[in-house]
Amino acid sequence: MNKILLSIVCAGLSCSAVSAVPFQEIIGEDVGIFFAVRSVSETREQWATHPIVELFEDEELLNFFDTITDEDSADGAADNDEDFDAVLEAFGLSLDELFELFPGQASLAFYKLSEQVLDQVDREEMVLMAEFSGDADRLNELMQIQFERNAEAQKEVNPLVEHEMIEESFMGETLYFDETFNGETTYIEDGYAFVNGIVVLATPESRLREAVESIKEGASEPIADSDVYRRSREDAGRGDLSMYLNLEKLMPPLNAALVELPIMNNLAMFGVTAQSMQNALSLESLQGLYADLDLIDDGVLAHYGMIYGEKLGFLSLLSYGQGELPEARYVPEGVLSSAVSLFDCSAMLANLEQVLTSASPTLPPLIDMQMQAMQTNTGVDMRSSILENFGSSVVNLSVLNEAELEGVAMAEPQQLFMIELKNSQALAQAIEAFKDMVPGAGAMIEEQAYEGQTIYTIQGPSDPTLQGEQQASVSYVITRSELIVNVGRVGLLHKVLSRMSEGGDGLWQNPDVEVLFERIERPNAVTRSYVDAEQMIEPLFQSLLQAGEMSGLTKHMSADQIPSDLDLSYRLISEVNEAPDSLFGRTLIIKSEGSE
Repeated sequence: MNKILLSIVCAGLSCSAVSAVPFQEIIGEDVGIFFAVRSVSETREQWATHPIVELFEDEELLNFFDTITDEDSADGAADNDEDFDAVLEAFGLSLDELFELFPGQASLAFYKLSEQVLDQVDREEMVLMAEFSGDADRLNELMQIQFERNAEAQKEVNPLVEHEMIEESFMGETLYFDETFNGETTYIEDGYAFVNGIVVLATPESRLREAVESIKEGASEPIADSDVYRRSREDAGRGDLSMYLNLEKLMPPLNAALVELPIMNNLAMFGVTAQSMQNALSLESLQGLYADLDLIDDGVLAHYGMIYGEKLGFLSLLSYGQGELPEARYVPEGVLSSAVSLFDCSAMLANLEQVLTSASPTLPPLIDMQMQAMQTNTGVDMRSSILENFGSSVVNLSVLNEAELEGVAMAEPQQLFMIELKNSQALAQAIEAFKDMVPGAGAMIEEQAYEGQTIYTIQGPSDPTLQGEQQASVSYVITRSELIVNVGRVGLLHKVLSRMSEGGDGLWQNPDVEVLFERIERPNAVTRSYVDAEQMIEPLFQSLLQAGEMSGLTKHMSADQIPSDLDLSYRLISEVNEAPDSLFGRTLIIKSEGSE
């Protein structure tokens, strides 16, 4: 019975009239996770003329995925779910007629998630709600069709299965339940009701009664009144499509179960107890996760965040400094991606030590002994020269066009990280001391001078499949105030060092990029990132082919079947901000100007 409404919601996720009562005022605060569609009709209308639609209708792209689907079917891996067109045909509805029946809100809520994870319940508990424009007779007609289809499908698998639709009167409403006998046991598979213009499908039957009561009289403790949920809406979006994970309900039982795992007995020798592990992780500080996806005129805007009571335990590892984000003028335009952040590596390491110490009281002396032994052998104070030597400025960038820089035949992804240092000389001395401790380490590292800096390169092992060529190398440079790490060919590092020497503006100073970020900026930003989606398409499809080849699903496909003329001139920009009780951010996907 539930497949047709689940199909409707799945279809509605890409499309949603607004009810006088938001479903969040009907859904109880004991919900584990719920998904909501604000207005199927409004979003579907906007989607019909949205610029991203052109991408999803591209023939090359459709043919690529059709080929994969055909191969899956040929190998017996086809999806067993009913074809949506067949569902519509059975109900005698066109797609437009279907959406006319379900024009407004829709939501799907799951309960007792932690109990499911811990195998403490036999069946999932869920409630599906959707606004319905027809009358009760029309709904019953459709549900009877689905009831019969479901019964026939199950009988093909198990001839002993029997279904009977039973009715129950509850609060002046008629509830319909699918009573099922599987050959051994009789149980209620699911049930539905039509109340105040809302179709409700739920399992078990207690959830249906509860939902009906909430619709008629209002929920006694709706999620909309939860302090954490209301806090999430302060930094969220419009919510064309939204998701909320209620960690207040999910984490306590999972946290309790974690310390009961057998591995805890093995950790007892290190002084780890159930209480110390709980204190160290502090999972109960997590209160909620949320995400909204909104269609806007020129793209897609996503809001998301994590809410917590206190930044304790593993949450303390998300350590950020204060101030302005790095300027990063050396980041060239035309990169695949770049991010600037106030992530404080030393603060994170210090907090990690505190977490480990909280879990195991015997650990601090062991750490101190190792630190002292290292200082005795090398003369290096590990804490001051390395662990406490990082600042709160991190920049990374990646490119795919290093073939031009290196003169090689194939472009390979390259990555570069720039980490602020408090005392660069101390770090350099520490690294040299460690080299002396490892026999032959010096011979493995190549040195070259470039733009007044010394580049140290550790070559990767040879790849026999590439006729003796080296795999990706790692290079590093220690400047007066930064540690620069380059993964891949050294051409990107050369380019960045040259730009640092020459000065000038880069990607992050581009007026178009600055204007773009004005659309999503908020106070106290700790991270910003930029991605040129157009450069990602070929590597993405190559990865899909490689994964398919490894699994045997795309063994008859080749690289020449990768779509080549897709209009993917989109940019993805993101910003993450920090508040005392949350981390929250936004991502904007927008088509590049002049790409029409």
